Amino acid sequence: MNKILDCYRLKIFFANFNRTFRSSIHTFSSSLIRAHHYRILASQKMTDTLLLELLRKLETRERSRFRELVDSPFFNKNTKLRKLCHHLLTYAPDFQHPDLDKRVVHRKVFGKQPYRDLAFNNLVSDLLQLCYQFLSVSHFKEQPEQELDYLCLELLDRDLPKQVSRQMRRWKLWRSKREDCSYDYFHKDYLRHEKLDQLSLIGGQRKFGEDLQRQSDALDHYYFINKLRVACDMTSRNAVVNAGYECQFLEEIRRYQEMHPELARLPLMEVYSQALQMLEDPREAQHYYQLKELLARHRPIIPKPELRILYNYALNVCVRQINIGRSDFYREIWELYKLLLSEGILLKNGQLSQWSYSNIITSAIRLGAYDWTEEFIRSYRDFLPGEVRDNAYVYNLASLFFEKGDYTRALHLLLDVEFTDAFYHLSAKIIQLKVYFLLQETEPFFSLIEATRHYITRNRQLSEYQKRSNINFLKLASKLFQLRLRRDWRSLQGEELDRFREAIEQTQPLANKGWLLEML
Repeated sequence: MNKILDCYRLKIFFANFNRTFRSSIHTFSSSLIRAHHYRILASQKMTDTLLLELLRKLETRERSRFRELVDSPFFNKNTKLRKLCHHLLTYAPDFQHPDLDKRVVHRKVFGKQPYRDLAFNNLVSDLLQLCYQFLSVSHFKEQPEQELDYLCLELLDRDLPKQVSRQMRRWKLWRSKREDCSYDYFHKDYLRHEKLDQLSLIGGQRKFGEDLQRQSDALDHYYFINKLRVACDMTSRNAVVNAGYECQFLEEIRRYQEMHPELARLPLMEVYSQALQMLEDPREAQHYYQLKELLARHRPIIPKPELRILYNYALNVCVRQINIGRSDFYREIWELYKLLLSEGILLKNGQLSQWSYSNIITSAIRLGAYDWTEEFIRSYRDFLPGEVRDNAYVYNLASLFFEKGDYTRALHLLLDVEFTDAFYHLSAKIIQLKVYFLLQETEPFFSLIEATRHYITRNRQLSEYQKRSNINFLKLASKLFQLRLRRDWRSLQGEELDRFREAIEQTQPLANKGWLLEML
């Protein structure tokens, strides 16, 4: 019996100990979590918030209109939100200032009230939601047909047919003045005829009305054009990432086009059908030239966002042509880019992407248009996004000097700038290596080879393909340099050079393959 009691007491002891231990651990863990959470909040600055990230992207006029929305009692009745908004907008456009410390801003908004992090963060979150609302309202106000559509729905629900008729006349007048004709145009047409058909049915009338037929036709046009547009996007992405996208009913649409030639002659049906043909068979240059002709003919009626995508397909196919040996397509790329710049198609929200900037420069350099290229590099520098501006500008200017044979200026540029982006950092090192190679700077060359190899293997921003192709380049460039150091380099010929050329041709993937063959 005593043994049983002793066992029972031990069981109770360990149970209590276990409970106490778990409770202590839980309390300790909770304390650590809370402390970590408070430490994060305390270390955060207003400059790091989603709100200021968004406000930096607004233009001056947009920030003024956002202030008006916040001040409007229809959208906001919280006076503290108004104070917060007014205070923050004082520091536009960069929003970098010591007075944007959370506690300083809290005093501006809450006065002498003690600082409460939760209340302050909630207020910042509410202002962010108002900014989101401002963006959606602004977009809605720029879509008059969509606005009219919702208005007519409300008027129909309130049984006000005369007012609906008046709004439909406004809709028709506005539509007659519209010059562009996107795939979305036909969706708006479908909505308009839908409202007109509903209007004809008010009062129980049952008679033939053409609006029902037009509604159906507009829906068909919208579907067919949009389906071809999506098919182009899928085919383009499949070529890049082998995604395996499948677009259904394409053959049915093509057969329907053959049976209804009037449908096939719709400008956007022509354009997207030809774009799809080109993307499906990019090696056939004739498809590219036919698309180029169609885009030139219909460009005035196609909105710029759609034109930007369509011309991007054409540019990608030009690159494919270059990759199969058609160097004359460098001029096609250059001419297309110049057209897109002159028409304002290439800029998005007033900015030029770093990749378009570099592609334009590369194509112009290949054609030897050095003066034009230098002018372009300097003129369009300020159109680049701020976070990549310096990297892209310095790298491309150095690349131009290198191609011109001005190695001293190229090196000075590359050595005076610390590249923050992995792509530009690596590309700059490759140019430096080429310069050392051409100038026969042995020690700097091999020292940079090792430093670049370590950078590539340790860098997490570079893809596996980028790492492998550049590591392979470093290996072959190093071997080639060693060959050139041999006393009998100039007399080398026959099998030895052929073996090295074969090694270059067979190495996959390989960056700067053309340059290695040229140096050989």
